Amino acid sequence: MHDYIKERTIRIGRHVVETRKTVRTIAKEFGVSKSTVHKDLTERLPEINPDLANQVKEILEYHKAIRHLRGGEATRQKYKIDGQKEAQEKPAG
Repeated sequence: MHDYIKERTIRIGRHVVETRKTVRTIAKEFGVSKSTVHKDLTERLPEINPDLANQVKEILEYHKAIRHLRGGEATRQKYKIDGQKEAQEKPAG
């Protein structure tokens, strides 16, 4: 494994532990794909730093456990915003 990949993997792992952000958010921040972040955290990190990998694993499992709630909230917000737009666009009368 190349050194830059090891360094990125450790930086991403530490960032997850410090911020508890989602894979999607971290991928945007680091300028890599969600697949890359996920592979770094689940496959590469355990080989490089098992202790950090265990901390990250707990956070990823938490995010997985609540993802149905996040999705539901996002949908609720979307329709709330769409409903407000429709009310503003309808002519009075």
